[in-house]
Amino acid sequence: MKITGASVLAGLQRPVDVRGKKAGTGDLSRSSDVFEASERAKEYGVARKGIAQVSDVREAVVANLQTRIAKGEYKINPYDIASKLVDARI
Repeated sequence: MKITGASVLAGLQRPVDVRGKKAGTGDLSRSSDVFEASERAKEYGVARKGIAQVSDVREAVVANLQTRIAKGEYKINPYDIASKLVDARI
């Protein structure tokens, strides 16, 4: 198929960067972008670092359960488990 008439590319221009230079001309490597995080983003960063330092495992709870299991004192009630599963709709 052959397209005739006005060129499809007519009216298109070279891209222009934000400083008005045509893309592909001049040295843009000397430009520098600056990023500065907001105060809220900085607070999130501090919070994430703090959370990363906290263990996901509560050592005292685990130790208590291990002791109770070893002594045979930890009993599981199947009816309580079934009830919670029904309540959670699992």
